[in-house]
Amino acid sequence: MKRITAGILAMLMLFSLALTGCAADAKPAESKTDAKIVLQIGNPNMTVNGTEKPIDAEGTVPVIVNGRTLLPVRAVVEEMGGTVAWNGEKREVTLKLAEDEIRLTIDSTTATLNGKAQTLDAAPAILNGRTMLPIRFVAESFRFDVAWDGATQTVTVTKAQAGTAAKTEPAAPAEPAEPTAKTQGKTLVAYFSATGTTKALAEKFAAAAGADLFEIVPQEPYSAADLNYNSDCRANREQNDDTARPAIASKIENFDEYDTILIGHPIWWGTIPRIIYTFMDTYDLSGKTVYMFCTSGSSGIGTAVSDVKKYAPKANVTAGLRGTSSTTEENIRTWLEQNGFQKK
Repeated sequence: MKRITAGILAMLMLFSLALTGCAADAKPAESKTDAKIVLQIGNPNMTVNGTEKPIDAEGTVPVIVNGRTLLPVRAVVEEMGGTVAWNGEKREVTLKLAEDEIRLTIDSTTATLNGKAQTLDAAPAILNGRTMLPIRFVAESFRFDVAWDGATQTVTVTKAQAGTAAKTEPAAPAEPAEPTAKTQGKTLVAYFSATGTTKALAEKFAAAAGADLFEIVPQEPYSAADLNYNSDCRANREQNDDTARPAIASKIENFDEYDTILIGHPIWWGTIPRIIYTFMDTYDLSGKTVYMFCTSGSSGIGTAVSDVKKYAPKANVTAGLRGTSSTTEENIRTWLEQNGFQKK
C-alpha cells in the first residue's frame, strides 16, 4: 500500500534481513554517520556510498517473502558499523551498534532492544541456510532510515539525522501545527469494491463520518472468472504473490489535505486484497489516522488491520470493523466515536 511501508514502503512499503555465518561478540562499534546502503531484489550486489560490493561470498540475493525484503544481515550491519553474533544452541542472533543491542530468536516474533521486549512483523526464520531478520526493525533500532522504491524494487538504508532515538525511547509528541492550505484536517473514505458490496458500506461510512469518497478502481476490472476462488483465478494468483500490485486507474489529486483515512475492502484470503498495497505504495499514510472496514462472506476482518500496520508503520492505524448489509450509519458513527474519531 504506498507507505506505505510500507508498507509501503509501506510502506514500505512494510522488509527482513538474512544472517550469513557466525561472529564472536565484540565491543560495539560507532555507527557510521555517512553510510548509505542500497540493495535490490534479485541482485547479489549492494552499493555502499556509491561503491558496489557483493552481499556475501555465496551470491545470496534479496528476495520478497510475505511482503518483506529478506537479505543477508551481516554485510549490512557491518557496513552500518555494527557487529553480528550467532548462538547456535539458543538459535539466537545478537546485533550490536554503539550503545544499542538487539536480540532475536528464530521462529519467535518477540525480540529485545536494549533489554526491552519488542514485537516483530514476522518471526526470524532460516531459509536456504540463511537466517532472515526484519530489516526495518533492525535499521530503525540502530537509528537508520529505510526507504522502499517499488518501481525499482530497491531498499535504501541511510543514517538517520542526529538525535533520532532508538525505538524503545519514543519521541515526545510534536506540538500540533496550525492548519495550512495543504493540511485542513479532512477525512477521506477510500475503498475497493470488486462486486459492489463494499461500495454500499463505504457510502454509509462516508455519510457517517462526513467524509469525501474515493473508489480505488483497478485498471483491469475483475470479472466473475477472476473471482472464482475454486479455480486458478486472478484473485487467487494475486493473493499468493507477495509482489503483486494491481494497477489503479483512478487518482487522488489532493491527498495531502486529508489527515484521516478510512480504508474499505473485501476480505480476500483473510486479509486485504493486493490492490490495497498498491494504494499504500501510491499514497503516503505517514502521520495519518487510519481506520479499516471490510465486507466478507462469513469471516471476520482477519489480519487486515495488523497487515496495514506492518506495511505502513508510520501511520496511526487504529481499529477495524467488519460490516454487513444491516450495518447502519448510526452503527458506524457509534463505532467511530468509540475509537476516537471526531467528525470534522
